[in-house]
Amino acid sequence: MREDFDKGHAPGARNVPYYLSVTPQGKEKNPHFIDEVATLYGKDDGFIVGCNTGNRSRFATADLLNAGFKNARNLQGGYRSFLQSADQQPSQQQ
Repeated sequence: MREDFDKGHAPGARNVPYYLSVTPQGKEKNPHFIDEVATLYGKDDGFIVGCNTGNRSRFATADLLNAGFKNARNLQGGYRSFLQSADQQPSQQQ
């Protein structure tokens, strides 16, 4: 979600929301997610899918693999784990 991306992300990251909204009533999946990713990456390109905790990105990566993106990989543990393991500082959207 855009709010999480704006809080911080890996350098060079691009934001393609998997969910349009998350509320107590449920989650609204982005119906254009695969098409939006396809405008940025080819089906043979390697890229990492990440989110804050690794949960959304796990579902997104599964959908991408099912859609034929052979080299999509999930950032296990999400951006939080990335920061802890790499002692990184957030890159904030300008």
